Amino acid sequence: MKDFPNPFLRSGLLAVLAAGALIIFRPGVAAGAQAPAAGDGWILGVAEVPAPQAPGAKVRTAARIEVLAGQVGQGAAPLQAVAAEQAAQQVADGALDAWVGVWTGADASAAGVRVSRLAWSASPMAIMRTDTDIRAWSDLSGRTVCLSADGRVPGELSARFGAIEQIYASAADALLALRIGQCDAAVQDEDFMKQLLAFPEWRKFSAQLAPYRSQALTRLVRDDLSAPRDAAVRQATSPQRLRELARQQARDIAFEVYLDQTVPDCH
Repeated sequence: MKDFPNPFLRSGLLAVLAAGALIIFRPGVAAGAQAPAAGDGWILGVAEVPAPQAPGAKVRTAARIEVLAGQVGQGAAPLQAVAAEQAAQQVADGALDAWVGVWTGADASAAGVRVSRLAWSASPMAIMRTDTDIRAWSDLSGRTVCLSADGRVPGELSARFGAIEQIYASAADALLALRIGQCDAAVQDEDFMKQLLAFPEWRKFSAQLAPYRSQALTRLVRDDLSAPRDAAVRQATSPQRLRELARQQARDIAFEVYLDQTVPDCH
């Protein structure tokens, strides 16, 4: 792949070949990130839990960073799907130890819950080829936008801007579709897109639309958590850990795109 000269991709592919193409991944996990302390076990709520990866299916990293935060190594937290509207009450009732996601505060009246804003921008950001004629979100009217099914904006861009949404199973599939010319733009969390664009392979796709609205991740934690559980939650969702996960998530997804790209970038 001449369009992927970056050493981390070349060396990654060589490592795969040298190992007989045997790579050990857990579905939806950013490989290589350090796991949080196991504590005495804890349960993390998120808005959506990825379906288990089918045997033999292609490796695909989850689009939502909060899914990755509790899913690495022996300290992984069991995930439970809980809508944002029920998150605070579920945490207060003890069904969850913590919940992370885009939270509106609709059920903020629940007592016994600590609310923290996390250092992760989940604001929708678009990237496109550098030779695009799209200059504003309104220019997406009648244009195709690639989205991942586990992203945060399916349905929103068509309703708000008249875009033609093409939904793919994963972030890697959506970004691959952008690279080979199947859509005019791709949209994902702002902080993820910024990490992705740091790779030279994505320079040709560095045209971007800044978020049209702002949203960050929020963490809800039970006030009466035991010290080990509280420490595990804080470690798993600390700003430093989110940054580490973000870098590895972008690297993993970029590599997944690279392995699947069997045709040149659209010119």
